Amino acid sequence: MNILITGATGFIGRQLVRRLQQDHHNIRVLSRNGMRASEAMGLTAYEWDYATQDVPEEAVRDCQIIINLMGENLGAGRWTNARKHEIYASRILSTRKLVAAAPDSLQAFVCGSAIGIYPGKNDDWYDESYSVPGQLGFMQTICHDWETEAASIENRGVRRVSIRTGVVLGHGGMLQKLLPLFKIGLGGPIGNGRQWLPWIHIDDIVSVYIEAALNAGYRGAINAVSPNPVRYREFATALGKVLHRPTFFPTPAIILKLVLGEAAALALNSYRIAPSRLLEEYHYKFKFDDLTAALTDLLDKDD
Repeated sequence: MNILITGATGFIGRQLVRRLQQDHHNIRVLSRNGMRASEAMGLTAYEWDYATQDVPEEAVRDCQIIINLMGENLGAGRWTNARKHEIYASRILSTRKLVAAAPDSLQAFVCGSAIGIYPGKNDDWYDESYSVPGQLGFMQTICHDWETEAASIENRGVRRVSIRTGVVLGHGGMLQKLLPLFKIGLGGPIGNGRQWLPWIHIDDIVSVYIEAALNAGYRGAINAVSPNPVRYREFATALGKVLHRPTFFPTPAIILKLVLGEAAALALNSYRIAPSRLLEEYHYKFKFDDLTAALTDLLDKDD
């Protein structure tokens, strides 16, 4: 398969490229710095600034699958108005341009999304049957509009999948940021610790993307989270046990809000999400559905 990937140098993208190369697919990538991406990953890379340029024609020529992972880092700094515009445009505008540039050879368009499309409150379970209401917060608006842009490719008869990703545990992302504190015994729950954490192991999220790309049965929005979400305090306890460190130092919600402003919602919101379609429609078998086993695997690899 000829597969074009955006965001290939990111946390998920690097592992996805490696797995697809092992299966002998022809991978090409779009990057803001094509030369650096090509040298770092050893594959064909095309330079693309989504904000000012159309998608290079040669990047999509004879392409059968597009996997779109592009998006500004949500957790990098306060959400000023300018930053919110960058976060939004990096997802919606890039997706719009990729859809517009899709060649006649395209069979599937797999696009990122996030569990931020759900309300993020209380203990209620949410799955893909949830109907997005009219009034939306910032994260819900991003995810809703992102999926709408991706779905427009269906008008051309192309299969579309939007992967609603939870908190990915791997050598990067949230876990990488937390490990230094936990390793010196200063880790603990965030806020009151009762909010739900919809986690997924990096191996599983990569497998879900590959299944979505290559399995013609995958369509529409899919929750990519473990079937066993935990509360933040349970996560902190599990991580402390795996590291053999205490977890006595919670981070007060007020501190996060002072430091991160609106972006603190990423850690303080409560998302109890079920991967209903993965389990019931596609019978996906999670490699890691137990948090302690997932953390042990990752930290053993880290050692």
